[in-house]
Amino acid sequence: MIVAMEYLFVKEIIPTEIERGSILNICTRNVTMHTHGFHKYPAKFIPHIPKWAIEKYLNSSKGKTILDPFCGSGTTLVEGILAGHNVIGIDIDPLSALISKVKTTSVDVAELYKISSWLTKEIKKKKKGNFIPDCETIGHWFTKDAIKKLSIIRTLINQIPEKFGDNKKTKDVQDLLLICFSSIIRRVSNADNESQKTYVSHTKIKEPEDANSLFFSQLDLFIDRAVKLSATVNSKLTSKIISSSSVQSLEKKLKRQVIDLAITSPPYIKAIDYIYNQMVELFWIGDLFQMQTQTKQNSKKIEYIGNKQIQKAEFNQYTPYNTIMSIDKIDEKLQQVYGTDKKNGHKHSYVTFKYFAEMEKHFSEMAKCLSKKTHYIMVVGDSSVSDIFFDTADFLIDIAERNSFGITNKWGYKIKNRFMRFDRKGRGGIIEIDWVLDFEKE
Repeated sequence: MIVAMEYLFVKEIIPTEIERGSILNICTRNVTMHTHGFHKYPAKFIPHIPKWAIEKYLNSSKGKTILDPFCGSGTTLVEGILAGHNVIGIDIDPLSALISKVKTTSVDVAELYKISSWLTKEIKKKKKGNFIPDCETIGHWFTKDAIKKLSIIRTLINQIPEKFGDNKKTKDVQDLLLICFSSIIRRVSNADNESQKTYVSHTKIKEPEDANSLFFSQLDLFIDRAVKLSATVNSKLTSKIISSSSVQSLEKKLKRQVIDLAITSPPYIKAIDYIYNQMVELFWIGDLFQMQTQTKQNSKKIEYIGNKQIQKAEFNQYTPYNTIMSIDKIDEKLQQVYGTDKKNGHKHSYVTFKYFAEMEKHFSEMAKCLSKKTHYIMVVGDSSVSDIFFDTADFLIDIAERNSFGITNKWGYKIKNRFMRFDRKGRGGIIEIDWVLDFEKE
C-alpha cells in the first residue's frame, strides 16, 4: 500500500523505458482527442498507456494485430488503429462494444453527410416521435420536453435503413448516430451528470440541457472527428468488436488469429456497475441489446466480472476456508474480510474470491491465445474491501505467473480524471494509482 508518493513528471509522451516501481504524473490535456471523446465512460484509462505499449513493442511496424479483451469504450482500439494496426476488442457490455465499434470504424463520408443532413432537417420539422421507452417511470427521469425530443430523434434514426438502404455503409452511419444520441442522454435527463449511480437528486436540482441543441452540437463533433478518422486510417485495416465474456473460449472467439500485442484494463474488485451507470441511456437504446428494462438489465448484470449484485443463495455455502485460491496472500485477505466484517463480510469475501477466480480463468484463456514472448499490458488499480486493503495488482501478478505469464515490469501513474471515480466509503475507496503490469507469455 502506498503511503508517500514521489512522482516522475512526464509531459504527454511516456518514455519507452521505465524503472520498475516508478509512479508517473502524466501532464496532459489530450485525453479526448480523435474519437476518444465520443461518449462518457466511467473509469477508463488514458490513451497514453496503449500508445506507449504500441510504440514500445510494435515499434514502427504496421498491420499487426492488437487485442483488448476488456475493451470498454475502446481506448486501446482507437490508439491501435491510429497507429496502423488491426484491432480486436472484446467486452461483455453491449453498449460498450457499440461505442468501441463506432470509435474505430471509418464511415463513408458522403453517406455520413447525406444522412446527418437529412436527420437534422427532419428533427426540426417533426412534431412527434413514435418511439416510447419501456419504462413506467420515464417521467421521473426526463421532462416532458426531453421525452418528446428524444423520441423524435430515436424514431428518425430507426428510419435510416428504410430511407437510405439496408447495407453496411448505412449501418455504420446509423450506429454512429445512435452513439451520438446515447452520448447526450445523461445530460438531458433529470439524473445527476457525474454520479456513478444513476439517480435524481432532490437536494441538488438539475436543469437538464435542451435535447435538440445538445444533439446538434454533438453531431457536429462526431462528424468532424469521424471524417478525420476516415481520412487518417488505412482502409485495409480491420476493427473487430465482439460483445462477449473474456473468460470463456477465447480461442474460439479469436479463431486462431495471431495476436501481436494485448493491452487492457480489466474491471476492479466490486466493479463499477456499468449497467446501473448507463441506465438512462439503456431506457432509450437498450432495446438494441434486449436491455431496455431494469429486469432485463439485472439479468445481464450477473455475467459481469466483479459484479457485486448477487443473491445470498449463490454464496450461502461459501467460506474462505473451504474454497480457496491457493495463493496464501489472497486467501489470508479473504479470511480477514470474512471474519472482521460482521455485516457484509460473507458476501464481500465471496465477491472478491469470485473476482480473482474469474481473472484466473481469463489468464488461462489468454495463455492459449498468445504466442511465446508476446506482451500483455494490463492496467489495474488496488482496492479496499470491507476496509481491508487488497494489493490487486500484485495478486494478479501471482495469478498470471501460474498461468504461463512472466512479469517484466510494474509501474504506476497518478489518476487525475475522476469522472465517476468517487470515495466509495469503505466499499472500494478512491483509487489513486493505476498500475501498469507488463506481462510476457512464457
